[in-house]
Amino acid sequence: MIALFATLATLLAAVLPFSAGGVASPPYNTSPFYLPFPAGVSYRVIQGNNSVTGDHFGAEGYAWDFSMPEGSLVLAPRDGVVLMTKSDSNSGGYNYYNGYFANYVVIDHGDGTQSLFLHLMYHGVLVQPGQHVVRGQSIAYSGDTGFSGGPHLHFAVERYGTADRVTESVPASFADVSSWDGVPLTGRTYTSGNVQVGVAEPRPLVTAERLPRNPSSSRANPFAGRLDFPVPHGHFYLEGNGQGGAGRQGFLVADDDNVPFDTVLDQLGGPAVAGYPISQRFVYAGRITQVFQKLVLQYHDEDGSVQVLNTLDVLHDAGDDAILARQLIPPPASTAADTGLAWADVVARHQALLAGSSALQQAYFAVADPLTVYGLPMTAPVDEGDVLVVRTQRAVLQLWKHDEPWARAGDVTVANGGDLAKALGLFPAAALKPEPQPIP
Repeated sequence: MIALFATLATLLAAVLPFSAGGVASPPYNTSPFYLPFPAGVSYRVIQGNNSVTGDHFGAEGYAWDFSMPEGSLVLAPRDGVVLMTKSDSNSGGYNYYNGYFANYVVIDHGDGTQSLFLHLMYHGVLVQPGQHVVRGQSIAYSGDTGFSGGPHLHFAVERYGTADRVTESVPASFADVSSWDGVPLTGRTYTSGNVQVGVAEPRPLVTAERLPRNPSSSRANPFAGRLDFPVPHGHFYLEGNGQGGAGRQGFLVADDDNVPFDTVLDQLGGPAVAGYPISQRFVYAGRITQVFQKLVLQYHDEDGSVQVLNTLDVLHDAGDDAILARQLIPPPASTAADTGLAWADVVARHQALLAGSSALQQAYFAVADPLTVYGLPMTAPVDEGDVLVVRTQRAVLQLWKHDEPWARAGDVTVANGGDLAKALGLFPAAALKPEPQPIP
């Protein structure tokens, strides 16, 4: 993670508006805790509870790391009394022994629990021990001090202990988190409903000095070398990040917010059938959508189903046939003959178009569910010179006549619908941008 360098003016502009303009989220559950940052602000969870490869395990298992730039405002998530603070360190680095250098605030909630806020900015603590605070009150600015791999806020609810900032963490949830019983999950972004009380006392932004990294201080990683790995209620993939899986950015496929994209992906046969994800979730044509190399999934809230988009049909409707023709993809044939036919007869009519090429016909039916993977054939085999082509609703089948760098004579390749739609700009660029890999 890269520290956000900003001037004091920028910092003030970021924090002051929320004292008046923050909008509370409705409480989704009975938790007394709200997210520890201002209403309307969103941050991503880079490490959640009981991580496999990180440091949230054992006594510190029920903790969250929110990816916050240094100097981000931290609010009290619940009423309480400040138990202890530290604000005099300006050092941090990825080494267990740097833990001593972490700045922190601990708040006693009076019911046997306390809240821990860790890695705070140098001189970024705004409260004092013994001070009573209310939910939404400004308590600190986040930083990168102590045992830290980059700027973030470590937050946990712990058992009360007067002598130690780190005690045994306990399960907790947030009233302004709508899904998974209020428990934030790894890799997700959450928007706070914690309305700021009063105006934050400004403090100049100070970037922590980085101490030498010590990779040996991390735990053994069972997912080391893997391009994809599970996270709670989902899976994170590096393969479709546009860099051949290199780097640490990719896409999350999850079952969040009652939209079961991860479950449906498994039911379809996984990436072998749908391809790897090449987008985040976003709204397209009024529906929650996620793009994969081969298929595009959309959630239909009217009946709770996830359906596959007829991507090539959408490109036709968008007027892209002329562009596709330059890529040796013919326009779809007329569907007038389908009028009045039963669905089974429509399927039979379109699949009969494949009879002109046994190789393309065999390729179409070689998958377990060709209607899901390819949709209906929309052309008979079309001779495009070096290649014989069938356009379907969701992909393009290509039978090569001569040896090519990417195929031998007689091979059938597939031009994937999701990849084609991405290349033609059908979807917003922001949705196609990969996100940093979380810590599973």
